[in-house]
Amino acid sequence: MRFEQVFTYAWRHDPAEKGVSVLSVAHEPAEAGRPRRWLLLAGLPVFTELLPFDDAGHAREFARAVLALPPAPEPYEREFHLGESRTRTMAAGQVEERRFATLWVGRDPADDLRAYFAYQSYFAFAGRPDMTSTGLEVVCDDVDVPRAHAEARALLAALDGAG
Repeated sequence: MRFEQVFTYAWRHDPAEKGVSVLSVAHEPAEAGRPRRWLLLAGLPVFTELLPFDDAGHAREFARAVLALPPAPEPYEREFHLGESRTRTMAAGQVEERRFATLWVGRDPADDLRAYFAYQSYFAFAGRPDMTSTGLEVVCDDVDVPRAHAEARALLAALDGAG
């Protein structure tokens, strides 16, 4: 898979820890009549995952929500849902897997209204019994708002340039 990242917000939880956590928006090039796909990459130093936005408009809503993140402490929260389904081959045969996640942009009312990004994903497998498990959790609980705004402006420019 080839993609270009256009919004990247990375941070280190612990200076002693190798690697960084990241939330990033990327796009795959348009292919064979298929429109460009916009993807959210969420990652910890040891694991990452990609989930698609519904379309460019959905990615644009995320960029606008980041731009609307108040620079001064005041109540604010926006929530986004992402997901996709695919068929996987497992020991029991073909299984329909649904991956979905919630992404939040906001200011935490329980923590002095500090700016944050939070991502939580889940896996659901159809069948008997239906099974759901938690996936990846990525949280930045002290977002540098001016830096996030700059990344959101870059994302909007890329979205506007994509047509």
